[in-house]
Amino acid sequence: MSELGCEDAPTGAAAEDDGATYDVAQVLDRLASVVGDAFPEDVWVRGQIRNLSKSRKGHVYFDLATPAAADGSPDAALPVVLFDWFRKIVNRILGPDAAGHMTDGVEVRIRGPISIYAARGQLQLQMRAIDPSYTLSKLTDERRRLLAELKAAGLLERNRSLPLPTLPLRVALVTSANSAAAADFREVLARSGIGWELLVVDTPVQGFGSDQRIAAALAAACEQAADVIALVRGGGARTEMAPFDSAAVAHAVAQSAVPVLTGIGHEIDRSVADIVAKLACDTPTACATALVDRARRFDRATLDLWRNIERAGAHGFESARWQLDGQHDLLATRAGAHLARHRQMLGSAARRLRLNSSHTLETERRRLEALAAQTRAYDPQRTLERGWSITRDTAGRLIRSVREIAPGARLRTRLWDGTVTSTAVEAESTEGSWSDDD
Repeated sequence: MSELGCEDAPTGAAAEDDGATYDVAQVLDRLASVVGDAFPEDVWVRGQIRNLSKSRKGHVYFDLATPAAADGSPDAALPVVLFDWFRKIVNRILGPDAAGHMTDGVEVRIRGPISIYAARGQLQLQMRAIDPSYTLSKLTDERRRLLAELKAAGLLERNRSLPLPTLPLRVALVTSANSAAAADFREVLARSGIGWELLVVDTPVQGFGSDQRIAAALAAACEQAADVIALVRGGGARTEMAPFDSAAVAHAVAQSAVPVLTGIGHEIDRSVADIVAKLACDTPTACATALVDRARRFDRATLDLWRNIERAGAHGFESARWQLDGQHDLLATRAGAHLARHRQMLGSAARRLRLNSSHTLETERRRLEALAAQTRAYDPQRTLERGWSITRDTAGRLIRSVREIAPGARLRTRLWDGTVTSTAVEAESTEGSWSDDD
């Protein structure tokens, strides 16, 4: 043996330790023996699946943990291995029915031997069987309890009571962005030829903690000012649909301020999310088709409305035209009678005017001649011709009295055939003679 060999005699302080020393394999062998004595047969163990993964050889590994919140660590966890040949047996037990597949977050009851995995030095359960009724019972109990809770809180009808927009073109799609469900949903909208505005909110839709992530995605979709929210995922077994039966998702859908349409690929029953949503469709394709149908109904209703308006307008126009034609005929008849009547009245008036005008003209002619004769009688020239004269001073003022003439005044006297200029020597009034006092 070398100086460092385990069989060498201890020295110093170590010499006082006379206990046996084991190598790792010996320790694990003893632990395996203890575990084998404690669990000599296969045992049933229940817990929640976490960290599930599958190797290239088909083996499945996961932790079976004490159920805990999505954001919490379990109090206890036991590593589990499901070798490929037992995996095929388990899949036959589960079958394609409602029990579905194992996935993160699902509570299961499984059986197998407990042993020590020496290569890693860890305790593990080698899974060989599963109790599908346990998982189904847990899911059913949780679903029943959640529905009762939602009903008591008045949340079953809350989202269903929201009005669905007549033309919901702004759609928030909550799903795994790269999934076949998202692709199917997009394809239906794209083929419709309608101008959709699609807002994709990416989130995992299965696995441990997916319920909390879906609820957060629904809250984020509400902030996008969408007309509707479409919550979709492809088909799957009931265990894979567990997030849509969770309290987190159910409350998020029920309390959404935006109408939620679900398109979840079911195999048997509707999920709680379907029950509280505004509208539940069987698949993502059906969900998108429902939106397209609603938009097309709006288009047809709009077209029908315009056609009704057009027909009503044409009918009103035709009715108005008939009324106008009738009024035109009536007006033409009345106008003709009115014109004939007034034509007769005008003819009579013209005849009276001609008669009256001849008499009036003759009367006025005579009157005019009388006025002309009177005017000629008052004509100053005729007066002058009869021997009268008109005398004015040099300023042109008319002399009416001898008192207006001073001796020596120059006067202009108009006769019928000319004017005489003279100087007053003496002015004699017919009323008396001039005196010095005058």
